[in-house]
Amino acid sequence: MTQSKIRINNTGLDNLVSNLRGEIGENIFSWILMRNLKVQARRLRTDDIAHDMKNEDLTILYIVIDKLEDEIIARLSELAEKKVGQLTFYFVQEKLCLFKREVDEFVKFIHSNRFHEKRNYNISHKQLPEKWSGHKCIHIPYRRIVKGLVHALRLMKKIDRIALGPSAPFLWREMRKRRYVPVPSAKVAYMLLPYLCLSAKERVKIVFLEAMENKNTWVDMKTTIDGSPVAVQACKKWGVVQWGNSIIALPQYPLVEIKSLQTKKTKVAHNDGEEVSKESKCKEKESPSVIPN
Repeated sequence: MTQSKIRINNTGLDNLVSNLRGEIGENIFSWILMRNLKVQARRLRTDDIAHDMKNEDLTILYIVIDKLEDEIIARLSELAEKKVGQLTFYFVQEKLCLFKREVDEFVKFIHSNRFHEKRNYNISHKQLPEKWSGHKCIHIPYRRIVKGLVHALRLMKKIDRIALGPSAPFLWREMRKRRYVPVPSAKVAYMLLPYLCLSAKERVKIVFLEAMENKNTWVDMKTTIDGSPVAVQACKKWGVVQWGNSIIALPQYPLVEIKSLQTKKTKVAHNDGEEVSKESKCKEKESPSVIPN
């Protein structure tokens, strides 16, 4: 067995996918910063070029924008490397034995739009030409940078659909709502995407989708309903309980145990999953892994 195959086998899928998602999150955060700074620069810019060149605040904005642009280009270029043991889409492709066409398309886009070339000449891994005449400056339009980021994001979502299952689209939509909220570490925020709190209605939908793919894990749990002891089936991961023909999404999840359920004031979701309780009176122990909104 070759060294690369050993590395592929020894690397945990969750470790690889989570850190790759964190890398994409860093790129998205850098783009948001760059976009906001571009807006500020446009507000400061005037029709007088000489005046603008003397404006120190505007100059600093341009410097930071250029650095953020270079960072995004370099990171996207590194994601397109065909290497094992680094945070690349190729590594995930080899681990999952999937997405060869999608990864090849991403790599082709990065190389054809000179991301890799610009990184090596102007940003990092710098190559030094033998003569001054060999130096060059490569410009990549802003729209191409955004398109490269969109390519990477779409590919990451497809990978998460395999790694996380049917919950992936719901989790990414929830993350999008938080995209523009400043956080100390975008990487950590995106790595923790699987632990975002979803609504009761979304969790019921996920349970049905997982059932269609035979991915549900139901367990029998003892509790009391309206004071009577019963055993119900529960999906601990999503905090969903099945009792008779009804499905109840509990306020807190994942579940450790359910102390009691009160159904007299509870609206439940039947098998079509259209109506879900948001006021269900229940007491259950929260798992330490719950990430609050």
